[in-house]
Amino acid sequence: MRRKAAVAILVLAALTMAVSWSGVFLPLADNINIGAAIWWPLLVIGTAAACWFLRDLRALGVGIAVMLAALATGLLIFRPLLKSAPPMEHRTQTIRIIEFNMLKSNPQSARDAEWLAAQDADILVLLEASRMQKHWGKALQDKYPTMVSCSVHYPCSTVLFSRYPLLASQSLAGDGDADNRKALSALTATLDVNGRAFTVLAAHLDRPWPMGEQKDWVVPMRKAAAGVNGPSVMTGDFNSAPWTHAVRSIGDSGNFRLATGFATSWPARNSAMLRLPLDQLYLRGRVRAVDVRTGPKRGSDHLPLMITLEIPGGSGDGA
Repeated sequence: MRRKAAVAILVLAALTMAVSWSGVFLPLADNINIGAAIWWPLLVIGTAAACWFLRDLRALGVGIAVMLAALATGLLIFRPLLKSAPPMEHRTQTIRIIEFNMLKSNPQSARDAEWLAAQDADILVLLEASRMQKHWGKALQDKYPTMVSCSVHYPCSTVLFSRYPLLASQSLAGDGDADNRKALSALTATLDVNGRAFTVLAAHLDRPWPMGEQKDWVVPMRKAAAGVNGPSVMTGDFNSAPWTHAVRSIGDSGNFRLATGFATSWPARNSAMLRLPLDQLYLRGRVRAVDVRTGPKRGSDHLPLMITLEIPGGSGDGA
């Protein structure tokens, strides 16, 4: 009985890994990796237990091979957690950022805007903030002299506010309608942080298929990430986990490293173990995360990310 159970576990593990790896080519299969933080530890424990119950040397050899494959799968999936940061310079300066998907139907958007202003962050990255322009935007526009939107002509719900002057920006939706998923809802903004150029890539990706067409925007996001230089961050709502093949490929394209780890942000009403890590932060170059955590529940179904970073002080690009 134990032998049959062990064989069944190994077969299930092999099938799970096959689906996981096929996500490189098949977006639907990649969805299984959203839950990898749950199923992968169970996979390793299950294959180890199966090997324990197998007595036949040939069967045990197969079991060990499956367990090693499970470990290799984990190393690939969770590689974003393993990237190391370059050494920081002796002189640094601190930046505080809030990333927040405000939810278009947020019933208390005005109060949430007042809360954001009261946090006195240096940079705000807001998603689903199109209502801001009509209802509560003035509270933030009066506080932050720099504002960048993801579209040139259409209203766009991905917006950046900053107390720092703007050196350069790119609205990655161009002339497209990003709010209706006809263009990439993303932007880049290079800011002058006390004489140091610092770039923010902010994005709000569509959901994965079949709920959305995220696959259409992965390649444009890779190009955007690859075009970023110097000390930078990439943050936003990726509508997937950072260990899916799709999202991981975006970070790899720009040599970004994951800073949010296993922090979960959606749905806000659930406990941390029952939320997904949809809101993410990535760092590039000489940028160090001092504190990255989820903030309090507001009127949105997402929790905000409360971010404190260190970047090089003085002038230069710090690449």
